Amino acid sequence: MNTRAIRPRRKREGRGSASSARVASRPPARDELADPTQDVARYIADMTTELASMARAARLDLLAYFLSMANAESESIARGGADGKPL
Repeated sequence: MNTRAIRPRRKREGRGSASSARVASRPPARDELADPTQDVARYIADMTTELASMARAARLDLLAYFLSMANAESESIARGGADGKPL
């Protein structure tokens, strides 16, 4: 199993664009230096919301329940509550 952190993909801007030049020239913001845990938790919360909805529509009640529990946990982590990290 791969132990690297899973990050949501971001769109890349074209090379040489004014926007990418601006981003490269400024120092990184405090949030950009932070641990990606909350970003990953938000992504998982979004995905489990959609998957739980699909499971309910297919009458997969137990799977929908587990996905809803995963959603609640990931939302809690995204808010900074479950692991004790401040926002």
